[in-house]
Amino acid sequence: MGVPANPTPMSDPGIVERGDPGTVFKALADATRVDILLALWDADDRTATFSELRDAVGVRDSGQFNYHLDKLRDRFVRKTDDGYTLTLAGKQIVGAIRTGAYTMTGSIDPIPLDDPCPTCGGDRIFKYEDETVRIECTECPVVATTGVPPGVFAGYDRDQFPAVANRYFVTIFQHVANGFCWYCDARSTPSVARVGDVLDDADIIEEFADRPMVEYTCERCGAGVSCDPGIALQTHPAVIGFFYEHGVDVRDHPFWEVTALGDAPSTFLDEDPVRAELTYRLDDATLTIRFDGDLTVLDTERSEA
Repeated sequence: MGVPANPTPMSDPGIVERGDPGTVFKALADATRVDILLALWDADDRTATFSELRDAVGVRDSGQFNYHLDKLRDRFVRKTDDGYTLTLAGKQIVGAIRTGAYTMTGSIDPIPLDDPCPTCGGDRIFKYEDETVRIECTECPVVATTGVPPGVFAGYDRDQFPAVANRYFVTIFQHVANGFCWYCDARSTPSVARVGDVLDDADIIEEFADRPMVEYTCERCGAGVSCDPGIALQTHPAVIGFFYEHGVDVRDHPFWEVTALGDAPSTFLDEDPVRAELTYRLDDATLTIRFDGDLTVLDTERSEA
């Protein structure tokens, strides 16, 4: 995944910028103002009167408290007939704080995974450090990675981390597959290209460089999320049905098991225009899916032993 240094401004009809980002976030540059947002989140019905909010934050001077509250009004806090409440932006700020992305850190010792590498059959391990999950094979250089905020794992035992990371990863791809950027929620569109054209040279295993890869790109900020077709099409009805009929709930199937590099090998049939296919395998049964450069499924074919 990647985020560009200079996001492009919005130009959608009816949607306009109402403040400079630097000015907007400067309003949060005070601990009292952050405490106000957190207090509103914890208030009954997430609404509080001026005095209730001031007592919750612990500021005696009403004038000083009103000064800080005024800095948050309209952008992060809204006044209603019942008192003060959070705007959507205010809720998102609190959510970002609670994820631990800004306040937590953590790492664990590697966890051995039960299932072998689908590419070479070697043992694999689960790692978490530097806010990144890595699924590494001990025998070959195939690696699956994704950024995960530390707060995602808070409250779980260490041996639950792989399952939690899988659900989080699936959530990311459900979000982008539904057409929304994971970072800014603008429109995100998929395209199919060669692995070698999507990944940096350092991340490429030579034998996979000419395989198809899917990249979801945000039309506003330019952020990219990439994966192989086996993962991108994992929630297609034909795939869900194929797995389910063979006793597998694809929602619980680890993302690192459904890849186009192993159990779901993919190839280009044509590159102008793009036509490609991948094959999922469960025991002796197969499901082949053919798709175009926009990841539109063209047809499917199944075989049973």
